[in-house]
Amino acid sequence: MNGSAPSVAPKVGVVVLNYRNYADTVACLRTLAAVTYPTIETFVVDNDSRNDSLLQIRAGLGWSSADCPTVAEAELDRGAALPGSRFSVQASANRGYAAGNNLGIRMALARGCDYVLVLNNDTEVRPDFLEPLVAYAEAHPDFGAVGPKIVNAEGGVDLHCARRRPDLGFYFFSTGIGRKAWPNNPWSRRHYYKGEYAFDLPKEVDLLSGSCMLLRRAALAQVGLFDEATFLYQEELILHEKFRARGWRQAIVPESVVMHKGGQATLREMPAPIRKAARESLRYYLEHYRHFGRFTCLAIEWLAGGLPRFFRRKKSPVRNLPN
Repeated sequence: MNGSAPSVAPKVGVVVLNYRNYADTVACLRTLAAVTYPTIETFVVDNDSRNDSLLQIRAGLGWSSADCPTVAEAELDRGAALPGSRFSVQASANRGYAAGNNLGIRMALARGCDYVLVLNNDTEVRPDFLEPLVAYAEAHPDFGAVGPKIVNAEGGVDLHCARRRPDLGFYFFSTGIGRKAWPNNPWSRRHYYKGEYAFDLPKEVDLLSGSCMLLRRAALAQVGLFDEATFLYQEELILHEKFRARGWRQAIVPESVVMHKGGQATLREMPAPIRKAARESLRYYLEHYRHFGRFTCLAIEWLAGGLPRFFRRKKSPVRNLPN
């Protein structure tokens, strides 16, 4: 995993959260094992899958328990002192996407990592993807997070890798009935930087994709980790609000490229437990971080989850299901 770059490079801890889908996790970790960045530690967090995921991951990669020791959730302090560069963390319960990632982030910070890369398990990375992210972050100390250009399996740009903070127009025209009535509306175009950004040069943006984000240690120390009040979804939007309140900026660095297999499912297309969790996360974000009134929150929630005939998009894998 180590390349020939100087050992003084900032240490990056990569957190990969697994929930039952160990096949994707193995594929992701295979690509991560080929990266050329020299100082990297990997933290595979199993979010209480209850299907021997960590054993299956080790078997798929040919790792022994010595190659990748398992640390229980209650023993993160012990894990901070272990030798090696690959670790498994076993969550004691599935408390959601934010809480699961936070276990890996806490261990990475306890081990002295300068940056933490949160990487979805349904991604695959290029060998040289990390150097441009770290270089940009090192050159811009006021940026709390940087992210790569996210592409789909066909090589097309996933527009969710660079977005503006959503406004009321976006919620109506991009998640509600306005999306069908006026697909190329200016609110959607503005939200996704359409027509103004070619995803070719670094650019400051409001929101990065939660599928791959390089987070600065100093920023996390100031604003805290992911908000564990949400079980699923809205994590990057909430983190943006926390960064925004303390003056931290974010940028996309398209020289770095990561492929994301997943997509964005609408509320109507999700299984019932996930639909409920997503709706609760949306309401929490709107009320606690955007401070919208109750009527506005209910209207946005209705637009996002109501009127099923207006929400016909391709289904995608869900990152993290409730037990």
